[in-house]
Order: sequence, then structure tokens, then C-alpha cells
Amino acid sequence: MKTKSLIILLFLASFLFASDHGIYLLTNKSVPGTIEEIQKMIVSEAGSNGFTVLKSKPIYVPDYVREEKDEHCGFKAHLIVLASDNYTKMLTSYGSKYLVAAFLRIGIYETPEGTNIEITDPETINRIVFNDLYENDKESIYKEVIAKTKTYKNNLIKLLHNAAGGEKLEKNMPPIRDDEDLAESSRDMFMMVGPLTLFNDEDQFPIIYSIDNKDGFAGLQKLKSEFISNLKTYKPTKDDKDYRWFQNESDLIWQVISTIESPKKDAILLGLTRPRTEAVSFNIAGSSREEEGNMCPGIDHASSYPVEVLLIQEGDKINVYTQKQMHRMDMYFWDAGMSAFMDHMSMPGILDESLKRSLLGNKFISE
Repeated sequence: MKTKSLIILLFLASFLFASDHGIYLLTNKSVPGTIEEIQKMIVSEAGSNGFTVLKSKPIYVPDYVREEKDEHCGFKAHLIVLASDNYTKMLTSYGSKYLVAAFLRIGIYETPEGTNIEITDPETINRIVFNDLYENDKESIYKEVIAKTKTYKNNLIKLLHNAAGGEKLEKNMPPIRDDEDLAESSRDMFMMVGPLTLFNDEDQFPIIYSIDNKDGFAGLQKLKSEFISNLKTYKPTKDDKDYRWFQNESDLIWQVISTIESPKKDAILLGLTRPRTEAVSFNIAGSSREEEGNMCPGIDHASSYPVEVLLIQEGDKINVYTQKQMHRMDMYFWDAGMSAFMDHMSMPGILDESLKRSLLGNKFISE
């Protein structure tokens, strides 16, 4: 009888001690001032809190891809991308592939009730990025990474609480998953996306290009420069043009807005984004939540960009990795719902090809 009671207690404890984690974390609500004023306060305080500002830019909202003016919300959003040398060193001490998690991102967005600030929660991101450790019998190292990450997460929250006003809080925002699901790469969509992992399933974070390299870090820098040059000359395909209305062809040109190098000088992380993709994704993210007076709720996912592209020396080659866009949309936009994913099934594949064509230029080979 005692054994049975103990089993029941252990079973209940597994639920009592499970915790939920949002991809986004709301840190400041109803912040006074304009978005421009708020971002300036954050940028000015970042350095004294141990962060480097890589980019601070307005982000494109759904209005940008809505032809009908009566469908516009009139709200704005802003993105700030930060780096921390100590955080980057911590991540890459476990392997330079983990540089992919090095961007620290802040979103500022307007709502009917005022302006809010949120972050992509680095703890949640690392529960995904490092879950290959958990699933390969390195659970203790996985937990060690998460514990270390919490320190940097708290520093980021402290920066925002000190730099900006409004109600100061730490509220999980969707998509929300529990710690066990994140550790075990649990699927969100059966037969559509696959496990939520970057490194346990090669289909989720595939190599899109590989080249011999005997020049070390100089070779990585050369390939980075080549990619940036290729982006400027990208000619959008018909599919890329047609899947959603856009204002100018320049809206389809990807740009590198952030770069971080591994302290080991064997990897470079590029962050890419472009106007229409931002606007369309926020449109989809908020489509089920739209209501009169709030026609752009999806901009509460403003910190989901940029898209990560990893250049890394592996053996005698540079391998270039980026997430499959269906996987990345699942990671950052799953709360849009299954119907939204079904309605836009062609979009991830078009974006995959667009990114590869843009980066590789005349080296692109159609699959």
C-alpha cells in the first residue's frame, strides 16, 4: 500500500513541478512615450548592462501587405537585436554550432491599451536549441546550460525594467510549451513539421551549402562577404512575387541586419530579414485574434526576426545551415493555429528557396 501511495505522489509531482515556457516574454506593459523614444532609452542603456546593440529598426506590420486601407490597424512595431560577449562565450563553450542561439531580441509594439515590450525568451530558445544534449544522454549538461541561461535572461529583463516604464512583469506569451515537451523535442503538428529540434533531426536545420576551406576564419569571412553581395542582386522568382501582394520589388530583398562571430573563430551567425516576410508573418500570426480596434495583434511576435544562417567550419569544409522555414514558423508562430498553417502551406517552401537563391546567387542549384 505504501509503494502504491509513493508512486501516486511521484506521478502528481511530475505535474506539480512541470513549468511552462513561452517563446516570448512580456516584460513591460503600457509603456509611456513613443516607440522611437522607448527604443532610444533601451539602446542607450544596453552597453552599461553588458549588451551590444547589433540593430535597432522599425519592423514591418501587416498594414504593409494590405491593399485595402480600411483593413489597416495603424499600429507600429520595432525590433532591437542585442549580443552579449559573455553569453556568446557561454553558448559556444558547448560547441560553435550553438552560436545559432546568440541573438538576443527585443520587440516593442503598439496595442489599443498602449505600447508593450517583449523578448524572445532565451531560456525557451535554449531549451529547444540544446535539446540534442537532453536526447543524447547528456541531461545534466542540458540542465547546466539552462541554469546559466537564466542569468543572462534576468540581466535582459533587468535592462528593460530599468530603461523603460510602464507595468513591469514577466509574463509568458504564446507559443507556450512545457519543459518536458521542449526537452524531448515533442511535435506540435503530426506529420507536418516533425520534432521541435535543430540538431536531432537533420531535416529541421539542414546544410544548404558546403564548400572546401583551408583558409580558416579568413575563408568564413570571404564566404560571408560573398553572401552579402549576392543578396543585393537577388531577382525574385514568380512564386516569390505571387504568394502575397507587395508594394515594391525591394520588399523581397533579404538583408543581413545582424552578425555574431564565434569566439573560437570557426563560425559566423548571420541574421536576415525582409519587409514583406515580416509583415506577412505577423498578419498570419494575428489572423485568428483580430477584432475591431485591434487589426494587427500578431505584432506581439515582433522579436521573432531575424532568420538565422550559420556558417561553420566542420572538418575541411564550411557548412552553411539555416532552419527549414516550416520548422521556424512552428517554433515562433505555432499559436496561429493549425488552420493558419494549412492556409499557407506553400509559403515555407517558397521562403526556403528564396533564402537559398538570395545567398548562393549563381551557385544555387534547384532541388
